Amino acid sequence: MKHFVFFHGIGIRSFFWESIRPLLDRENIRYSFIDLDFTTMETGFNSALNSVENIAKNHPDRDIVLVGHSLGGLFAGYVAYKLGERIDKLIIVASGLSSQKKKKKSNFIKKRFKKMMMKLMFGGYMPYWVTQPMFFTDHTPKDVQRQLWTKTVREDPKFLKEFLNYRNSWQKFYDNPHFSGPDNVLCIINDKDNIIPKYASLSLKDHLNASYKIYEGAGHNDVVTSKKFNQKFVNDIISFSLI
Repeated sequence: MKHFVFFHGIGIRSFFWESIRPLLDRENIRYSFIDLDFTTMETGFNSALNSVENIAKNHPDRDIVLVGHSLGGLFAGYVAYKLGERIDKLIIVASGLSSQKKKKKSNFIKKRFKKMMMKLMFGGYMPYWVTQPMFFTDHTPKDVQRQLWTKTVREDPKFLKEFLNYRNSWQKFYDNPHFSGPDNVLCIINDKDNIIPKYASLSLKDHLNASYKIYEGAGHNDVVTSKKFNQKFVNDIISFSLI
């Protein structure tokens, strides 16, 4: 029996997944929506790992399938790295790593500007009309976008600072991955994603030798929040879990 564990991204919590709950229930899927503790990076890692270990302990008969969106995808990768064969499948959604080649080409001023914008955005200092087009396309209804925006979390400045300084260090969990291969890892890539560049998602996919699906026309959050994509998303993760 499969048990899906869902990790959310930064600036949001487990309520992000609520739009697919009816779809999962209809398929009689066992699942858990996890609230990661983003007080510090350490608490984030610990909450991700502990939540999965507790689920595995309480349900030893279930095969764990990790599903992580955005930053949650990197935390899911960390858990898979730590637990190895105790994880059945890893599914990474709208997440990625910059290739070493891209990192070398990065302009210092550009990187500083990007960090500043991310601090403002995830610190809750940017208005709705600026942030929403970065996360959604018109496939997600405006009322759904606004409802999620009203629930977004203003992350602690300490966590944001640690996260932004840690970004390049994610690579160490993937340099010698314990968990990789097209039958073990699926990367879902959104081709209209304004948060995670497509090259970063493809770089992570290549690094893990993963299977992948590209959702044409989908923005960063649309795969979950849009009816155009979320049934396909649920079907895809279920199908991959059965390989």
